[in-house]
Amino acid sequence: MQHWQRIVPLCLLMMVCLQLHPSKQYTVDEILERGSLRVIGIAGPTTFLPHGEHGVRGLQYELLRQFANDLNIRLEIEQAPNAEAVIAALEKGEADLGITGLANNDPRLAGLEISKPYLSTTQQLIQRSGTRLSPSEAKIAVSQNSAEADLIEQLQPEADVVQLRYATPDELLEEVNQGQVDYVVMNDSEFAARRTAFPQLSLKKQLTTSQLSWTIRPRDKQLLRFANRFLTKTEQDGSLQRLSNFYSQGNTFNAFGVKTFQKDIQQRLPLYQAQFKKQANTHDMDWRLLAAIAYQESKWDVNAVSPTGVTGIMMLTKNTAEEMGIANRNNPQQSILAGSAYYQRMIDKIPDTVHEPDRTWMALAAYNMGYRHVLKARELSLKQGDDPDKWLDVSRHLRQLPRAGQALVYVQEVRRYYDALLLQDSRSHWMASLEKKWVVAE
Repeated sequence: MQHWQRIVPLCLLMMVCLQLHPSKQYTVDEILERGSLRVIGIAGPTTFLPHGEHGVRGLQYELLRQFANDLNIRLEIEQAPNAEAVIAALEKGEADLGITGLANNDPRLAGLEISKPYLSTTQQLIQRSGTRLSPSEAKIAVSQNSAEADLIEQLQPEADVVQLRYATPDELLEEVNQGQVDYVVMNDSEFAARRTAFPQLSLKKQLTTSQLSWTIRPRDKQLLRFANRFLTKTEQDGSLQRLSNFYSQGNTFNAFGVKTFQKDIQQRLPLYQAQFKKQANTHDMDWRLLAAIAYQESKWDVNAVSPTGVTGIMMLTKNTAEEMGIANRNNPQQSILAGSAYYQRMIDKIPDTVHEPDRTWMALAAYNMGYRHVLKARELSLKQGDDPDKWLDVSRHLRQLPRAGQALVYVQEVRRYYDALLLQDSRSHWMASLEKKWVVAE
């Protein structure tokens, strides 16, 4: 064979390899020049959720907003249908940073840059109530080629492992909920966030700990260093822990809480849902937020009475009822009308410099304890060099005021009920459109 005849196939092979494994070295300068941090991720209760028509909320949204703000650039968030789509976008250089929800030792992440962890979780075996099969005899569903698949192979080699391609947490839980499999493996954070939609499912046992991290496009060592530096800073100043706590599920939806919530959704919510929707539409707000406020106030019990004498489904004081012009605060229609109008009044008091979702959290605190307390906390934030337009900072200073503990719990509980109601409607389709993209420039 001629020398050139041996060289040509070799060159073609090298070209194919370069296409499969591009050698481009990405830099932060490119991102800064573009003026935006392009993020792609799976929408859900542990990452980011819609908030109003254009807003977003969630742990990852809050963290990424801070990160982009530190870089003095816009944040662009695009949703993906599954982890594989996130990985593909990063490998092609179509996104800078990805939110997969996968453990950082997941085989599918090989070839991507992995940041330091932002959250420690526990992998769990989840079952449908009444399951009697031992894990070694059962069907166990996991996502295909995942860290969970490797884990079950090690811990339960005799089990019938069902590997589902492109499976999301919602789809895995649906498999066991419908009896297609006996167990699924999922981290505690993902299961806790979805438990209200799957009241028949429960924890079988804990398996092992895992770490969640940001994924970054291949060979972008600069962005990796910036990301790690940012996560270290948020860990040291406590903001990462405060955000994690705020967006956690706590003990709100334990076994008893889930069953009670589901019972109230079936028996009580239908009595008032039309009125929630009507008043929410009047004030251009999500009816599920209004319903969440009412649930925190009274558990949708029209006859509820607090120890201080506050009554009705929206738990209005006598003075507030008179101020909002209703004659009977125990009448559910009047109570919801007045409660929604009063909440709108609190929203209108919040300065325009406060964007969502911070605007909602501050308005909820004002609804619970009065606007002047929120105003005072904002003043303290400004005085001490914090951001008076960010709930994370304002809530810290709110703690210094009387009754603040109650208000902080109130905001967090409403947020949990709000997310749970969204989950009832949406399940695996969190957003209106998979083409939806959010741009944040603050």
